[in-house]
Amino acid sequence: MYDLEPQRAADEINRHGATRVLVQLPDGLRPQALALARELETLTSAEILLSGDSCYGACDLATTQAESLDADLLIHYGHSDMKIKTSIPVIYVEARVDYDPETLLEGALPLMEGWEKIGLAATVQHVHRLKETARALERFGKTPILGRGTGRTPHDGQILGCDYTTAINVADEADGFLYIGAGRFHPLGLATTTGRPVVMANPYTSTAERLGESEVMRLAMRRMAAITAAKEAERYGIVVSTKPGQLQLSAARSLRDKLKKWGKTSIIICLDEVSSLKLGNFSEIQAFVNTACPRIAVDGLPDTIQPILTTIEAEIMLGERRWEETWGRHYFG
Repeated sequence: MYDLEPQRAADEINRHGATRVLVQLPDGLRPQALALARELETLTSAEILLSGDSCYGACDLATTQAESLDADLLIHYGHSDMKIKTSIPVIYVEARVDYDPETLLEGALPLMEGWEKIGLAATVQHVHRLKETARALERFGKTPILGRGTGRTPHDGQILGCDYTTAINVADEADGFLYIGAGRFHPLGLATTTGRPVVMANPYTSTAERLGESEVMRLAMRRMAAITAAKEAERYGIVVSTKPGQLQLSAARSLRDKLKKWGKTSIIICLDEVSSLKLGNFSEIQAFVNTACPRIAVDGLPDTIQPILTTIEAEIMLGERRWEETWGRHYFG
């Protein structure tokens, strides 16, 4: 199903003259890791090593591990290049998945009744089919809208859990968005950053579902409750991830200074991977502000009793932003 492009990966290994290569895959691709490694070893003369640590996105490059292993090259699967400066060469393989646009639209179009202008959004696995999906929408008499790729989302219509720029830039033109991919986090992100209704079309199951307004409202209520609870705290932990694309130390320092002016005590806590187990040991802390991936706060960490805010939510708590001007308009920045 996923195109792992072993020949392209092997060509890059040979082009770089690499003798030791670290291959990094997200959890969903690891069942194919052994076969991929064996094929790369057959196609090249390089030693292939597999990373077993986290791989949440292109923000989570295993460059430190690669350096420790004296690897010449890192091959990162499942994400696109976020233009992060690295000490060793990194090859990105997006692991694309094909789908038939017309089949997918047959289930999705009845859920978009009354929409004339439809914004398109997808994760990197499916963006290569968005232009064909747009042509299919035109054949159904609809006007597709595709946001231009830029920065951390280089492909037209591409979204990340932390970056919805392509959708935000065209939200005013669209009656709603058709999201192509699996899961609910990205559709919820679309709704909270654009204020538009979202239909989810799953290319793995060829099913479609409209994201309910009640689900979006429940998320809003949870986040408002977290902000209210955090406002009562006296001692804050400001979480900084050391992952290459998530490191926000300057933002953490700025928050620390603002909390001090607010009469609060805070400390910066540095982690590679943020988990409830690691945060739970800081029992003096009454609320956390997470400067790393916003998904950590929005999804929540099981067994963490303290509220966890994103940096934008912390700014709302501090009175620097208004909830009404943020929810449905750039909630993830």
